[in-house]
Amino acid sequence: MSAVPVSRLSSLAINARAGAAAALVAILLGAAPGQSARADAVVAVVNGTPVHEGELQVVDEMVGRNLVVQDPEERREIILKMVIDTILLSKLANERKIGDEVELQRRITFARNQGLMNQVLADVGQRAVTEEVMRKTYEEVVKRAETDEAERHLRHLYFRVVDSKDEAAMKVAEEKARSALDRINKGEDFVAVLTDVTEDPVAKANGGDYGWRLPGEMGREFSEASVKLKKGEVALFKTGVGWHIIRLEDTRPRKQPDYEKVRDRLAAMVSSKAQIEMVHKLRAEAKVERKDEPKAKDEPKTVGSKGDAQGK
Repeated sequence: MSAVPVSRLSSLAINARAGAAAALVAILLGAAPGQSARADAVVAVVNGTPVHEGELQVVDEMVGRNLVVQDPEERREIILKMVIDTILLSKLANERKIGDEVELQRRITFARNQGLMNQVLADVGQRAVTEEVMRKTYEEVVKRAETDEAERHLRHLYFRVVDSKDEAAMKVAEEKARSALDRINKGEDFVAVLTDVTEDPVAKANGGDYGWRLPGEMGREFSEASVKLKKGEVALFKTGVGWHIIRLEDTRPRKQPDYEKVRDRLAAMVSSKAQIEMVHKLRAEAKVERKDEPKAKDEPKTVGSKGDAQGK
């Protein structure tokens, strides 16, 4: 089996001086207790060193986010080659006696602590996600966000100005906007005018569709202009980035998403909240003695000995 090109190795594997060994420790310690028989299955043996399925799973969790490959089989092959190359490089480092033992132990300790940290955070998050807590979060976060204010569906024609202080450019944009507004007021279709004069390819393609939004979800100028409009009416206004024409297409009540549709997001929110609270609690209870605290700015500095202070 050919080695993975250096460009595709993880940064830990590339650093043969110490990082390879630390990566292996992280792999072994990152695996959760009570692995299944499948996780214990040996998938390869590299010069006498077995590689287990569980190790591939852990490496995928650790560095897989940097892989653009999504196909499961191809992704697995890349991860396996990464683990194989890590073992080969770490053994070569040992044979050549490369690496400072003290530094290596620091890396191993950090990798071990990081693996344990990830396990306990995952456990805290999983325990926090209960049906009762998620229902309560839904009521507090989602249902309370309901509003009697109507959403507005707008179309938007806009003449952009790069520099708001450029009075000449702002004047040109205003003239273009007023000319387009005049055509609309004389009966031409808003989308037809927009398609003809817009300099925005996206707006040209979608007819300037601004989507459904509450006034509070728009900029101040948009909000103030849109709330005064009735269905089919248009408004012209200026912002710091140019001149705008909007048309109100329709309005509707804001409907909050059903519980089941946001269940996964609620679970992530509850899990994250529990993890953050646990970290804050541990910090508050911990006794941390900093030995490298810089001196206060108003504290006088002492330079050298008494003799130095006297210029001797």
